[in-house]
Formats: sequence, C-alpha cells, structure tokens
Amino acid sequence: MQLEDDFMWIAGNAFSEMRLLVEGAITLFEDDAGCLCRLARDEGAHEANRALNDIGTALYAFRTHIKSLQEAHHKAALQEPVGRAKADKENMC
Repeated sequence: MQLEDDFMWIAGNAFSEMRLLVEGAITLFEDDAGCLCRLARDEGAHEANRALNDIGTALYAFRTHIKSLQEAHHKAALQEPVGRAKADKENMC
C-alpha cells in the first residue's frame, strides 16, 4: 500500500500548491483587471475587455475545480480502503 500512500500524499500537496497559486492569480487579476478593463472600455477595445473577462472566468472555474479535487482527496484520505482493512484483519490472525 506504500504506492497508494505516496500518491495520496503527493496529490494532497499538489492540490494545496495549485490552490495557493490560483488564489494568488485571482488576487492579482482582481487588483489589476479593474483598471485594465476601464482602460480598454475607454479606448473602445472591446476585444481586450472580453479577453480580460475570459481570463477571469477561467481563473474562477479553475479555482472551483481545484476545490472539488481537494474535497474529493480529503474524503478519500478519510476513508479506509476495503482492501487495506481486509489485509489488516488477516495480518492480525
């Protein structure tokens, strides 16, 4: 079961790191995008405005997916696999 344990540990760390990165990216986007959107709107650069909107949408969707992965990982980590429980019982005998 070492391989499964390693995978769960690596996945948990990767999800945490991805979450921190996307939260940082969203913070930067929210800080800078407002000014950039106003500039694009004032200049009539509708394509640039739409592009910034698309970037924001993608960041928020990515955060939602990472949250879902983290929740699923947490639930899986709390559950004892059937095979492991059976092997532990057999080793006790």
